[in-house]
Amino acid sequence: MTGAGAESNDFSLAGLQLCAWLLLAAMTTAGWWFFSLFFAKGILVGGVLANLSFLLLKRDLQGILAGPFQAVKVRFFIKYYLRLAALAVVLFALVRFRAVPVAGLLVGLSTILLSIAIMVVPAARRIFIISKEAA
Repeated sequence: MTGAGAESNDFSLAGLQLCAWLLLAAMTTAGWWFFSLFFAKGILVGGVLANLSFLLLKRDLQGILAGPFQAVKVRFFIKYYLRLAALAVVLFALVRFRAVPVAGLLVGLSTILLSIAIMVVPAARRIFIISKEAA
């Protein structure tokens, strides 16, 4: 296998999910340690919602890419918007009834974004270094 093939495996969805769950555990622990158990609860709830939503989206996208595109496209979008609406209702209820702190919830919801950044920045740096060496 060439170097380019090995580099394409650096950013996998399984690695991203593992990073997101580990980051969620670290952020929840830090929230409890530095703030309060209530704040940590907000981080945990937000992170679980974000990670589960990402997991379901990944599963649906793998299904759409495995079969005939036109046949499942409409069903994919219906499921996507229903899941988004359900997530909005859950988030509204959590904020409306003050079940979790909003700041903690936002920190938890950012776990997927932060995991992507954690995984992409080193890969981009390697690509940049390789391109400079090639020039």
